[in-house]
Amino acid sequence: MPLALVGFTYLVTKDIVETLQNKLRFELDENTIQRIRQIEDEFLSEFWEYVPDNVDKVELSASELADILASRMNGWAPVLSLDRVYFRNADCYLDVTRVTDPKTGAVVLGPRPGSLPLEEQISEIPYDKVVLTDVGAFEGDTLIGISEALAARNIQVGAAYLGVSDESALKKVGKTLPTLVLNTFRLYEWIELRDLLGIDGRIVASEGTRKFIPYWENLEEWASIPSESVSDVNKLCKSYNLELVGALTGYDLTRIGEKVIK
Repeated sequence: MPLALVGFTYLVTKDIVETLQNKLRFELDENTIQRIRQIEDEFLSEFWEYVPDNVDKVELSASELADILASRMNGWAPVLSLDRVYFRNADCYLDVTRVTDPKTGAVVLGPRPGSLPLEEQISEIPYDKVVLTDVGAFEGDTLIGISEALAARNIQVGAAYLGVSDESALKKVGKTLPTLVLNTFRLYEWIELRDLLGIDGRIVASEGTRKFIPYWENLEEWASIPSESVSDVNKLCKSYNLELVGALTGYDLTRIGEKVIK
């Protein structure tokens, strides 16, 4: 890696428990939660070996991010959240995600599986002014696009509250919205652990069953893994996916959906 990338950060947010509970509606017992936390830590202790040494390596807990951000927004209402995984008590939500066209590979903003079209979701928001919250911004285009879509329906966005942001994304969003960010980095990469461990990924447009492409299918492009390490990291992700599935023995795994494997 070029020395020019010294000072950049490879960020991983640990969000397996929150994804299972808040997004996929698992009711996890405490022993299972603790085992999943252990799997996250064990995976990352091995995963970091494949990330170049001259990039800062940072782990953040989804639950801690959510708690701190909620405390900062206390008294601000109504709150419109773009993420159910991290924020459980917003006044309203927009269920949006990046959707991958299975034929062309193009990535566009669209509704999460099982959700109404974006325009219909916006039409149901019962407020004329909101503050936006999201786990973070890598490039900032999603936040700007959502704020413009809301403005088109005469809903004013007073501010945006983020857990994480890239420095350049913060500058971009800040030109449109007053923005508070808990953690700002020069991001080399940012991965949510659910995408590496095979319970989420790039959502594939489909009817009915939730379908997604795990990040282990395209580690070099989607997770910035050096080409010489892709095979080893692919095996590592799949191995820990099996560990995670084992920890969920007795739970309804159909809630996770269907992996789309190349």
